[in-house]
Amino acid sequence: MVKKSRWKKRLKIGCLGLFGIVIILAIVASRLISFSMTEEEVDEFYSQASKKPISEFYLVGDYEMHYKVLENSNGGTFIFIHGTPGSWDAFKGYFLDSALYNQATIVSLDRPGFGQSSNGEAVASLEEQSALLKPILEKYPAPRILIGHSLGGPIAARIAMDHPDLVEGIIMIAPAIAPDLEPEEDWFRVPMRWPLLRTLVPQVMKVSNEEVIYLKEELELMLPLWKNIKASSVVIQGTADNLVHPGNGPFADSMLVNAPKEIIMLDSQNHFLPWNETVLVKKTMLDMLINLKSKKTPKP
Repeated sequence: MVKKSRWKKRLKIGCLGLFGIVIILAIVASRLISFSMTEEEVDEFYSQASKKPISEFYLVGDYEMHYKVLENSNGGTFIFIHGTPGSWDAFKGYFLDSALYNQATIVSLDRPGFGQSSNGEAVASLEEQSALLKPILEKYPAPRILIGHSLGGPIAARIAMDHPDLVEGIIMIAPAIAPDLEPEEDWFRVPMRWPLLRTLVPQVMKVSNEEVIYLKEELELMLPLWKNIKASSVVIQGTADNLVHPGNGPFADSMLVNAPKEIIMLDSQNHFLPWNETVLVKKTMLDMLINLKSKKTPKP
Protein backbone atom coordinates (compact mmCIF):
# COMPACT_ATOMS: atom_id res chain seq x y z
CA MET A 1 0.00 0.00 0.00
CA VAL A 2 2.85 2.35 0.89
CA LYS A 3 4.64 1.66 -2.40
CA LYS A 4 1.41 2.17 -4.38
CA SER A 5 0.74 5.47 -2.60
CA ARG A 6 4.28 6.66 -3.34
CA TRP A 7 3.88 5.64 -6.99
CA LYS A 8 0.66 7.63 -7.31
CA LYS A 9 2.29 10.63 -5.65
CA ARG A 10 5.27 10.50 -7.99
CA LEU A 11 2.99 10.09 -11.00
CA LYS A 12 0.97 13.12 -9.91
CA ILE A 13 4.10 15.20 -9.42
CA GLY A 14 5.44 14.02 -12.77
CA CYS A 15 2.21 14.97 -14.55
CA LEU A 16 2.15 18.38 -12.93
CA GLY A 17 5.77 18.90 -13.86
CA LEU A 18 5.13 17.87 -17.44
CA PHE A 19 2.10 20.17 -17.61
CA GLY A 20 4.22 23.01 -16.26
CA ILE A 21 6.89 22.40 -18.90
CA VAL A 22 4.22 22.38 -21.63
CA ILE A 23 2.84 25.69 -20.33
CA ILE A 24 6.31 27.26 -20.27
CA LEU A 25 7.13 26.03 -23.78
CA ALA A 26 3.80 27.29 -25.05
CA ILE A 27 4.40 30.74 -23.55
CA VAL A 28 7.91 30.88 -25.03
CA ALA A 29 6.56 29.78 -28.42
CA SER A 30 3.88 32.44 -28.24
CA ARG A 31 6.63 35.05 -28.02
CA LEU A 32 8.79 33.54 -30.76
CA ILE A 33 6.37 32.48 -33.50
CA SER A 34 6.08 35.18 -36.13
CA PHE A 35 5.02 35.47 -39.72
CA SER A 36 7.48 38.29 -40.35
CA MET A 37 11.10 38.15 -41.50
CA THR A 38 13.86 39.59 -39.36
CA GLU A 39 15.95 42.38 -40.86
CA GLU A 40 18.85 39.93 -41.12
CA GLU A 41 16.66 37.59 -43.18
CA VAL A 42 15.54 40.53 -45.33
CA ASP A 43 19.16 41.51 -46.00
CA GLU A 44 20.02 37.95 -46.95
CA PHE A 45 16.99 37.58 -49.23
CA TYR A 46 17.86 40.77 -51.16
CA SER A 47 21.66 40.35 -50.99
CA GLN A 48 21.91 39.69 -54.73
CA ALA A 49 19.17 42.13 -55.76
CA SER A 50 20.04 45.31 -57.64
CA LYS A 51 17.42 47.16 -55.59
CA LYS A 52 16.14 46.55 -52.08
CA PRO A 53 12.96 47.86 -50.41
CA ILE A 54 13.36 50.01 -47.33
CA SER A 55 11.26 50.31 -44.18
CA GLU A 56 9.04 53.30 -43.54
CA PHE A 57 6.97 54.11 -40.44
CA TYR A 58 4.19 56.57 -39.72
CA LEU A 59 1.72 57.33 -36.94
CA VAL A 60 -2.05 57.64 -37.05
CA GLY A 61 -2.78 58.97 -33.59
CA ASP A 62 -0.82 56.64 -31.31
CA TYR A 63 -0.92 53.73 -33.74
CA GLU A 64 2.36 53.03 -35.53
CA MET A 65 2.26 51.57 -39.04
CA HIS A 66 5.11 49.96 -40.96
CA TYR A 67 5.63 49.10 -44.61
CA LYS A 68 8.37 48.33 -47.12
CA VAL A 69 8.74 50.46 -50.22
CA LEU A 70 10.77 50.58 -53.44
CA GLU A 71 10.16 53.99 -54.97
CA ASN A 72 9.98 54.91 -58.63
CA SER A 73 9.52 58.40 -60.03
CA ASN A 74 7.64 57.28 -63.16
CA GLY A 75 4.26 57.57 -61.47
CA GLY A 76 1.92 54.85 -60.32
CA THR A 77 1.95 52.78 -57.14
CA PHE A 78 1.32 49.10 -56.41
CA ILE A 79 0.19 48.53 -52.82
CA PHE A 80 0.12 44.95 -51.52
CA ILE A 81 -2.24 44.02 -48.67
CA HIS A 82 -1.67 40.63 -47.05
CA GLY A 83 -4.18 38.24 -45.52
CA THR A 84 -4.43 36.87 -42.00
CA PRO A 85 -2.07 36.02 -40.45
CA GLY A 86 0.75 37.55 -42.45
CA SER A 87 3.11 40.45 -43.00
CA TRP A 88 4.61 42.56 -45.78
CA ASP A 89 7.01 39.78 -46.80
CA ALA A 90 4.16 37.67 -48.20
CA PHE A 91 4.95 39.65 -51.37
CA LYS A 92 8.72 39.97 -50.96
CA GLY A 93 9.41 38.30 -54.31
CA TYR A 94 7.52 40.97 -56.23
CA PHE A 95 10.17 43.54 -55.25
CA LEU A 96 12.69 41.57 -57.30
CA ASP A 97 10.87 42.01 -60.62
CA SER A 98 12.30 44.87 -62.67
CA ALA A 99 9.22 44.82 -64.90
CA LEU A 100 7.29 46.03 -61.86
CA TYR A 101 9.72 48.38 -60.10
CA ASN A 102 10.75 50.05 -63.37
CA GLN A 103 7.12 51.01 -63.95
CA ALA A 104 5.85 52.05 -60.52
CA THR A 105 6.53 52.41 -56.81
CA ILE A 106 5.99 49.15 -54.92
CA VAL A 107 4.62 49.14 -51.38
CA SER A 108 3.94 46.11 -49.18
CA LEU A 109 2.59 46.81 -45.73
CA ASP A 110 2.30 45.19 -42.36
CA ARG A 111 -1.42 45.37 -41.69
CA PRO A 112 -2.54 46.64 -38.28
CA GLY A 113 -1.39 44.30 -35.53
CA PHE A 114 1.04 42.32 -37.69
CA GLY A 115 4.78 42.57 -38.21
CA GLN A 116 6.04 45.95 -37.05
CA SER A 117 2.66 47.69 -37.23
CA SER A 118 1.92 48.11 -33.51
CA ASN A 119 2.47 44.36 -33.21
CA GLY A 120 -0.25 42.70 -31.17
CA GLU A 121 -2.77 45.56 -31.23
CA ALA A 122 -5.58 43.99 -33.22
CA VAL A 123 -7.95 46.14 -35.29
CA ALA A 124 -11.04 44.13 -36.21
CA SER A 125 -12.86 47.02 -37.89
CA LEU A 126 -12.19 47.14 -41.64
CA GLU A 127 -13.19 50.80 -41.64
CA GLU A 128 -10.49 51.53 -39.05
CA GLN A 129 -7.94 49.54 -41.04
CA SER A 130 -8.88 51.60 -44.09
CA ALA A 131 -8.27 54.82 -42.15
CA LEU A 132 -4.90 53.54 -40.91
CA LEU A 133 -3.76 52.85 -44.48
CA LYS A 134 -4.95 56.16 -45.96
CA PRO A 135 -1.62 58.01 -45.38
CA ILE A 136 0.13 55.59 -47.76
CA LEU A 137 -2.35 56.47 -50.49
CA GLU A 138 -1.82 60.16 -49.86
CA LYS A 139 1.97 59.88 -50.00
CA TYR A 140 2.53 57.95 -53.23
CA PRO A 141 1.58 58.86 -56.82
CA ALA A 142 -1.46 57.88 -58.84
CA PRO A 143 -2.58 55.66 -60.36
CA ARG A 144 -2.67 53.70 -57.09
CA ILE A 145 -3.49 50.01 -57.43
CA LEU A 146 -4.34 47.93 -54.36
CA ILE A 147 -3.53 44.20 -54.50
CA GLY A 148 -5.28 42.37 -51.66
CA HIS A 149 -5.04 38.64 -50.99
CA SER A 150 -7.54 36.71 -48.85
CA LEU A 151 -8.59 39.03 -45.98
CA GLY A 152 -6.54 41.70 -47.72
CA GLY A 153 -9.19 41.58 -50.46
CA PRO A 154 -12.06 43.09 -48.43
CA ILE A 155 -9.65 45.63 -46.98
CA ALA A 156 -8.71 46.74 -50.51
CA ALA A 157 -12.43 46.98 -51.30
CA ARG A 158 -13.13 48.92 -48.11
CA ILE A 159 -10.37 51.43 -48.90
CA ALA A 160 -11.82 51.92 -52.39
CA MET A 161 -15.24 52.50 -50.79
CA ASP A 162 -13.99 54.96 -48.18
CA HIS A 163 -11.40 56.84 -50.26
CA PRO A 164 -12.52 56.60 -53.91
CA ASP A 165 -10.51 59.68 -54.85
CA LEU A 166 -7.29 57.96 -53.74
CA VAL A 167 -7.76 54.55 -55.39
CA GLU A 168 -7.68 54.04 -59.15
CA GLY A 169 -7.52 50.25 -59.25
CA ILE A 170 -8.04 47.18 -57.08
CA ILE A 171 -6.99 43.57 -57.65
CA MET A 172 -8.60 41.15 -55.21
CA ILE A 173 -7.00 37.70 -55.10
CA ALA A 174 -9.03 34.91 -53.46
CA PRO A 175 -10.86 37.57 -51.45
CA ALA A 176 -13.10 36.81 -48.47
CA ILE A 177 -15.78 39.39 -49.31
CA ALA A 178 -19.19 37.64 -49.24
CA PRO A 179 -20.63 37.54 -45.70
CA ASP A 180 -23.03 34.68 -46.45
CA LEU A 181 -20.14 32.55 -47.70
CA GLU A 182 -18.08 32.91 -44.55
CA PRO A 183 -17.80 29.55 -42.75
CA GLU A 184 -19.49 28.95 -39.42
CA GLU A 185 -17.33 30.10 -36.55
CA ASP A 186 -14.67 27.53 -35.68
CA TRP A 187 -15.18 26.05 -32.20
CA PHE A 188 -11.74 27.11 -30.98
CA ARG A 189 -11.96 30.84 -31.73
CA VAL A 190 -13.89 31.95 -28.64
CA PRO A 191 -11.82 29.81 -26.22
CA MET A 192 -8.69 31.37 -27.75
CA ARG A 193 -9.84 34.65 -26.18
CA TRP A 194 -10.06 33.21 -22.66
CA PRO A 195 -7.34 34.74 -20.40
CA LEU A 196 -5.53 31.48 -19.64
CA LEU A 197 -5.48 30.23 -23.23
CA ARG A 198 -4.52 33.67 -24.56
CA THR A 199 -1.19 33.33 -22.77
CA LEU A 200 -0.50 30.16 -24.76
CA VAL A 201 -1.43 31.49 -28.17
CA PRO A 202 1.23 33.16 -30.37
CA GLN A 203 0.64 36.91 -30.59
CA VAL A 204 0.18 36.86 -34.35
CA MET A 205 -2.56 34.24 -34.02
CA LYS A 206 -4.40 36.32 -31.41
CA VAL A 207 -4.55 39.23 -33.85
CA SER A 208 -5.72 36.93 -36.64
CA ASN A 209 -8.36 35.41 -34.39
CA GLU A 210 -9.83 38.81 -33.54
CA GLU A 211 -10.10 39.69 -37.23
CA VAL A 212 -11.76 36.43 -38.24
CA ILE A 213 -14.28 36.43 -35.38
CA TYR A 214 -15.70 39.76 -36.53
CA LEU A 215 -15.19 39.36 -40.28
CA LYS A 216 -18.73 38.34 -41.23
CA GLU A 217 -20.15 41.29 -39.32
CA GLU A 218 -17.66 43.64 -40.99
CA LEU A 219 -18.52 42.30 -44.46
CA GLU A 220 -22.22 42.86 -43.78
CA LEU A 221 -21.46 46.51 -42.97
CA MET A 222 -19.86 46.81 -46.40
CA LEU A 223 -22.87 45.54 -48.37
CA PRO A 224 -24.47 48.96 -49.03
CA LEU A 225 -21.08 50.49 -49.88
CA TRP A 226 -20.10 48.36 -52.88
CA LYS A 227 -21.84 50.81 -55.20
CA ASN A 228 -19.25 53.42 -54.14
CA ILE A 229 -16.42 51.56 -55.87
CA LYS A 230 -15.65 53.08 -59.25
CA ALA A 231 -12.02 52.01 -59.49
CA SER A 232 -10.97 49.52 -62.15
CA SER A 233 -11.39 46.12 -60.54
CA VAL A 234 -10.12 42.60 -61.15
CA VAL A 235 -10.95 39.54 -59.06
CA ILE A 236 -8.85 36.36 -59.37
CA GLN A 237 -10.40 33.30 -57.72
CA GLY A 238 -9.57 29.59 -57.80
CA THR A 239 -12.41 27.10 -58.14
CA ALA A 240 -10.65 24.63 -55.81
CA ASP A 241 -10.04 27.14 -53.01
CA ASN A 242 -10.80 25.38 -49.72
CA LEU A 243 -10.08 28.40 -47.51
CA VAL A 244 -12.21 31.03 -49.24
CA HIS A 245 -15.38 29.91 -50.99
CA PRO A 246 -15.06 30.12 -54.82
CA GLY A 247 -18.46 31.82 -54.83
CA ASN A 248 -16.69 35.03 -53.77
CA GLY A 249 -15.81 35.55 -57.44
CA PRO A 250 -19.44 35.67 -58.66
CA PHE A 251 -20.34 37.69 -55.55
CA ALA A 252 -17.85 40.39 -56.57
CA ASP A 253 -19.30 40.37 -60.08
CA SER A 254 -22.76 41.06 -58.67
CA MET A 255 -21.63 43.82 -56.28
CA LEU A 256 -19.23 45.85 -58.44
CA VAL A 257 -22.10 47.55 -60.25
CA ASN A 258 -20.33 50.87 -60.91
CA ALA A 259 -16.79 49.68 -61.57
CA PRO A 260 -15.00 48.54 -64.71
CA LYS A 261 -14.39 44.91 -63.78
CA GLU A 262 -13.04 41.54 -64.77
CA ILE A 263 -13.64 38.29 -62.87
CA ILE A 264 -11.04 35.58 -63.51
CA MET A 265 -12.01 32.10 -62.33
CA LEU A 266 -9.14 29.60 -62.40
CA ASP A 267 -10.11 25.95 -62.71
CA SER A 268 -8.62 23.62 -60.09
CA GLN A 269 -6.63 26.42 -58.44
CA ASN A 270 -6.37 26.82 -54.67
CA HIS A 271 -6.07 29.76 -52.28
CA PHE A 272 -2.38 30.53 -52.73
CA LEU A 273 -2.61 32.41 -56.00
CA PRO A 274 -0.06 35.18 -55.31
CA TRP A 275 2.66 32.50 -55.29
CA ASN A 276 1.46 29.81 -57.69
CA GLU A 277 -0.04 32.22 -60.23
CA THR A 278 2.66 34.87 -60.05
CA VAL A 279 2.84 35.37 -63.84
CA LEU A 280 -0.89 36.04 -64.05
CA VAL A 281 -0.88 38.37 -61.05
CA LYS A 282 2.03 40.42 -62.44
CA LYS A 283 0.46 40.62 -65.88
CA THR A 284 -2.82 41.78 -64.35
CA MET A 285 -0.98 44.46 -62.36
CA LEU A 286 0.95 45.78 -65.34
CA ASP A 287 -2.04 45.69 -67.69
CA MET A 288 -4.10 47.67 -65.20
CA LEU A 289 -1.31 50.18 -64.69
CA ILE A 290 -0.89 50.72 -68.44
CA ASN A 291 -4.65 51.09 -68.91
CA LEU A 292 -4.95 53.57 -66.08
CA LYS A 293 -1.98 55.60 -67.24
CA SER A 294 -3.45 55.81 -70.71
CA LYS A 295 -6.96 56.32 -69.27
CA LYS A 296 -8.20 53.39 -71.32
CA THR A 297 -10.09 51.38 -68.73
CA PRO A 298 -12.43 48.52 -69.63
CA LYS A 299 -16.15 49.23 -69.62
CA PRO A 300 -18.23 47.92 -66.68
